[in-house]
Amino acid sequence: MECVDAYIGQHDSFYCLFYEELAPGEHLSRIYRCSGRTNPEFGLFAEINEWLVSIWANGAGRLFGAAWDGQILSIGDRIEIMASLDLLGTIKLAGFAEEPQFLMGEDGLVFENRAGVWRRIATRSKQDVYSVARRDAHTFVFVASAGRTIVYSGGIATTERLPTNVDLHGIAFADPNKGVVAGDEGVVFRYDAGAWIDVSVDRPSLQDAHFFKGKFLVSVEGESIDEIDNDGTFSVLYKRPGYYFSSNDDFCLTFDEEAAHIFDGEQWTSIAFAGLVSR
Repeated sequence: MECVDAYIGQHDSFYCLFYEELAPGEHLSRIYRCSGRTNPEFGLFAEINEWLVSIWANGAGRLFGAAWDGQILSIGDRIEIMASLDLLGTIKLAGFAEEPQFLMGEDGLVFENRAGVWRRIATRSKQDVYSVARRDAHTFVFVASAGRTIVYSGGIATTERLPTNVDLHGIAFADPNKGVVAGDEGVVFRYDAGAWIDVSVDRPSLQDAHFFKGKFLVSVEGESIDEIDNDGTFSVLYKRPGYYFSSNDDFCLTFDEEAAHIFDGEQWTSIAFAGLVSR
């Protein structure tokens, strides 16, 4: 099996999602929960015969998952279907409160959860949507393929294009005036009071971006986890590759094929997946 997603839980505990295609049309997803950094111990949390591609947990550690075919699941002692959406090609599940708020996918499809009712957002875009960040209390910005961003505010989505054709994978904001977008081929734009400033570098694909304890973090494919300073300068923060980021108030999590990496703002700790990963 291969780790395809991980998400921070309460304190320094976390969940990791492993997936394997057993045969054509036959899928197996396993979610493990790790107790944390000190004497870490993995326990099987759920086994689901579906193609799960993304997981998300709220501040209380309640876990949710999204399947490739648009199903959204509540995963605990019982596994319940929250929604079945018209989406083939789920990419990511995201939220900012107690329940997941957005489901993103291929061909510009984005769904929003409003008081338990999921509705499609009219994006007028055909680009694949990879990630979302909250810029302020009422404004969310999505990043997509071919240099597109989608600004969603007051129920209206506006598609914009940054001066690049590469796919944009990660976005993060420190506050309404400071942010970062990262994508393929080392493409990076810094958001400064309404303007996007190109600070791209000669690096591999940047898989995700995140803001944690005063730092903008980016995961560099196959290389490292870097920090981006206010002037756009890159510096290596941890010499292990990462992928998606997630965080709570105290800890930030990312992962690669072999391990999860937890950051407390000062020090990184890596926890090997060991026997969970197929060789």
